[in-house]
Amino acid sequence: MTCGGHTCGGLIERMTTIPMVLDPATLTVAFVLLSAVLGTLLIFSWTLNRRLNAMAWWGSAFWLIGIGIGAANLGKAPPSYTVLLLANGSGILSYGALYVGCRIFNDRPGIILPGGLGVAIWAAAFPFIYDSQGYRLILASLLTGGYAALSAWELWRHAVQALASQRVAVVLLSGLAVFNLLRGSLGISLTSVPWIDSFGRRWSPEMALFLVVIGPTLAFMFLSMAKERLKFEYKQAALVDDLTGIPNRRAFLQAASKLLDRLNGRPASCLLFDLDNFKAINDRFGHAAGDHILSIFGRILTEKLPKGSFGRLGGEEFAAILPVDARDAAAVAETIRHAFSVTGKAALGGDEDVTVSIGCATIPQARTEDLLRRADHALYRAKESGRNIVVAA
Repeated sequence: MTCGGHTCGGLIERMTTIPMVLDPATLTVAFVLLSAVLGTLLIFSWTLNRRLNAMAWWGSAFWLIGIGIGAANLGKAPPSYTVLLLANGSGILSYGALYVGCRIFNDRPGIILPGGLGVAIWAAAFPFIYDSQGYRLILASLLTGGYAALSAWELWRHAVQALASQRVAVVLLSGLAVFNLLRGSLGISLTSVPWIDSFGRRWSPEMALFLVVIGPTLAFMFLSMAKERLKFEYKQAALVDDLTGIPNRRAFLQAASKLLDRLNGRPASCLLFDLDNFKAINDRFGHAAGDHILSIFGRILTEKLPKGSFGRLGGEEFAAILPVDARDAAAVAETIRHAFSVTGKAALGGDEDVTVSIGCATIPQARTEDLLRRADHALYRAKESGRNIVVAA
């Protein structure tokens, strides 16, 4: 078969034997531009929500690595002493910023020392290792690999919430740590495998291709982590009372329904709390003092009751549903009544009695609304009986 006088089979054969060549300069420019775009995207995301300060650090990390790689590899002549010092320092500082961003994302303190320690070590050691490309490779790889490993550990060990994208980021950062540490080993001994040994050079097409792939993936995971965090916080905000920090009415009713379903008909007790003479406290001491008293009561419930078993229904009314019998419920209610009486009075300087009336109800095979209704009847009797007491239905 011929194609314009040439054998098509021969043409195809010659085409398939042409190797693909990765131009280092082109890949360097692509990596630098990609790092700049990703860094700008992360920083822009931070400007949209300044609470996510980790995004600014991660965006800075992408800019720093792009600047370092570009400075070291885009010049026509081999890099000078100063260029190698600053370019590698910029790369190491980028990994430090990466780690600091992970700490900030987890609301952990201490950012200046961890972020700057690596570049300080590099600057101090550089005059002694400048003449040895192998030693430079070993030190730079140890520092960057160490930072990547610490970042992975930070996101895994100290995660505030269990985020799906955060687990993927841990895998990526762990892979980045392994890559850098193995690359450092090439400073000691090469493997005689060309494509592996190419990672031991200051810059190679293989290394550029690896970073061009992992960089956007990691940036995407950071953006996804931020999105998941905001979604979690918005969801929590819808279920938490702003003033007291305990579950609000909606969250309490959801948790109570789930608890009663798990009991499979076993008895459950409801405690209904109403702060006594709360309007008088507001009128005499001001709304700030009233808010403080509500916060104190919320803190006492948090200390005395299991997590998720209580909440603020509204105003000065609170409730709890516990998997206990009537006797134990009354004992818990009395403990809370006494603790609030002492703590609340002290909060107002001992000038006013601060008390709570509590209604208790225990029902087997109960529904939430039945327990609340029975407890409300008991609470009414407590109010009618002089307040500051526990009454069981």
